[in-house]
Amino acid sequence: MKTILRPIVLILLMVELSACGYHLVGTTSFLPEEIETLYVENFKNETRWVDMDQRLMEAMTLEWVRRRRLRLVDNSANADVILSGTIQRLAVIPVSYDEQGRANEYQMSLQALVQLSDVRGDEPEVLWEDKAFSRRTSYAVDPSAVNYFDRQNIAMDELSRDFSGALVTAVLEGF
Repeated sequence: MKTILRPIVLILLMVELSACGYHLVGTTSFLPEEIETLYVENFKNETRWVDMDQRLMEAMTLEWVRRRRLRLVDNSANADVILSGTIQRLAVIPVSYDEQGRANEYQMSLQALVQLSDVRGDEPEVLWEDKAFSRRTSYAVDPSAVNYFDRQNIAMDELSRDFSGALVTAVLEGF
């Protein structure tokens, strides 16, 4: 009797899940279908980290190309929508110490104000906005190692990729 009930319950569960709007992340978009082109502005950088905006721009561009939902254009006049933002905060804080009290693990966090605006009409219309979109990453260091600062650069690149992936998902899914 149990062996007969299991397939029936499984089929009912599958039918229920397919009817409830469940979907895999990254497979849908809340953006109207007629929006086809995107211009990504260089984010304003209000931090002391002079190259974070460049790292973020590269990572975001690669992520949009990878997702293939919108075609990137190199001029805002040719865009249906414009993604813009301001990097508000990039902080690095120690989170772990060795026996001598030297930091051996840091957490890097990035926060930005981000907007996606539809520019097809007479006045831009904000389609999506997050005033404090953020991500963070941790990285270990050996205070006596030669590549101490290299780890920080690697963490900045990793954070840029993570931030960009999460941002593109949030924009496409309307979160």
